[in-house]
Amino acid sequence: MAFRGAQNVPITNEMIKRLNENTRRIRSLEEQARLLENKNDSIEERSLETQDEIREKFGEIDKSLKDLNIRLMKIENEMQKLRKSLEKVVTKPELEELKNFIDLINPIKMEFVTRKEVEKLIRESK
Repeated sequence: MAFRGAQNVPITNEMIKRLNENTRRIRSLEEQARLLENKNDSIEERSLETQDEIREKFGEIDKSLKDLNIRLMKIENEMQKLRKSLEKVVTKPELEELKNFIDLINPIKMEFVTRKEVEKLIRESK
């Protein structure tokens, strides 16, 4: 019987050795799985933060676009008002025509004779 037990010792030792090796491998795999899970959680958290930032940026862009649209509408309204005002403005040819007319009837540019000059002319002609 001792002989049988002696044969079982190397097998038992080999089984224990393999069991320990397998246990070590399982622990290593568990540690790797924990590390991967932590990395995955970290990536997921960063992804959620990035999504929130992107949503916020899109909200800001949307607000900016709405503001720009409002400003553009105001500018278009002002341009329409300016066009209407410009229709009422005198054109350059009309202004020159008016200037010529004023020059024609302008008493300051007309040459008038004073009373003294008329009296002097009368005396000289006698």
